[in-house]
Amino acid sequence: MQQDYDAFTGGTDLGGMRTKNDIRILLCYVLKSLEVPFSKSDLNEALQRASLANFFEINDALSSLRQNGLAFSEERDGDEFFMLTPAGNTVADRLETELPKHAKDAAVAAAMDLLAQEKARGGTDIRIEKLEKGYHVILSVMDGETLMMQTVLYAADSLQANSICERFLQAPEKLYAGIVDILTK
Repeated sequence: MQQDYDAFTGGTDLGGMRTKNDIRILLCYVLKSLEVPFSKSDLNEALQRASLANFFEINDALSSLRQNGLAFSEERDGDEFFMLTPAGNTVADRLETELPKHAKDAAVAAAMDLLAQEKARGGTDIRIEKLEKGYHVILSVMDGETLMMQTVLYAADSLQANSICERFLQAPEKLYAGIVDILTK
């Protein structure tokens, strides 16, 4: 049986979603798996990071889910956050076997990664200050209102400064724990 591909696939790798329907099902599956409101921008980033669908098809699919009563959204912090309706949960349950396991796993893993980064950002503060030569990257770890740690690192250029920030956000607790471990032994 031949499948008709109807999705624009620019930026989508082999194994990515090639039909609009598959993209809608994948979004339902991701939202059901996460069980928390998830922003439109993060859904876009997760599926694009995993090279499963492109920006235009993801946005079109989200609009379609909302219009068909499978998802609802609410405006928060300048972004649109999506959740499934009971009908969307039913679609996710019934049709999840239509998608390849690798695509489901990659989409959920990328989305969970973004959730973890968002949580880490809540307890961190990052600033980059331009110097005459290079940059200072100021990394802070907070516990509520209490400053737990602040570290200033030198970066030779903006690429290095941004790389330091990205790596820090992946696991700020590791930097804090490592410093405490070294200084208390």
